[in-house]
Amino acid sequence: VIDKNTPVQVGNSHWLQVSAGYAHNIAIRQDGTLWAWGWNADAQLGDGSLAIYKTTPVQISADTNWKSISAGTAFNLAIRQDGTLWAWGRNSEGQLGDGTLNYKNVPVQIGIATDWKIIAAGGAHSMAIREDSTLWCWGWNDNGQLGDGTMIVKTIPVKIGTDTNWRSISAGGAHSIATKQDGTLWVWGD
Repeated sequence: VIDKNTPVQVGNSHWLQVSAGYAHNIAIRQDGTLWAWGWNADAQLGDGSLAIYKTTPVQISADTNWKSISAGTAFNLAIRQDGTLWAWGRNSEGQLGDGTLNYKNVPVQIGIATDWKIIAAGGAHSMAIREDSTLWCWGWNDNGQLGDGTMIVKTIPVKIGTDTNWRSISAGGAHSIATKQDGTLWVWGD
């Protein structure tokens, strides 16, 4: 890998959305396809391989219905057009949300809900907002970054509180930040 200190165009396709993880990237093209490139030691590219670097974008699955993405440290979250939640990559702290601690080298659906709206992948924890504006978190929780009043790892999405007015979220390395619809700012964790 060669470091670049000036912008370099990647391909000539029309990209809709991109997200940068620790040392990998994921993107959605305008045709709804999902792509990834970079480091893959923890299966975070989602192409079925492991410990293989990809220096150019590779398509992840043949699906054309990807809506939004968020890259964390060696794992990813995604929402499809049907509102389903998907995850893949490192899962040492349950950050994928599938109820296990097993790494996934291809995207796997998380639960059966079809109302996921916003996602944020952090260091080893995940956050999401559903269509009803409720807040959900899962994964690593040693610093209280899930916001559920404990310091216990959660391997599936857990509803945080009873509020139904969450607007935006961002997951850091060991902390979380969010805004509510009234414009107030909320933070928790390390």
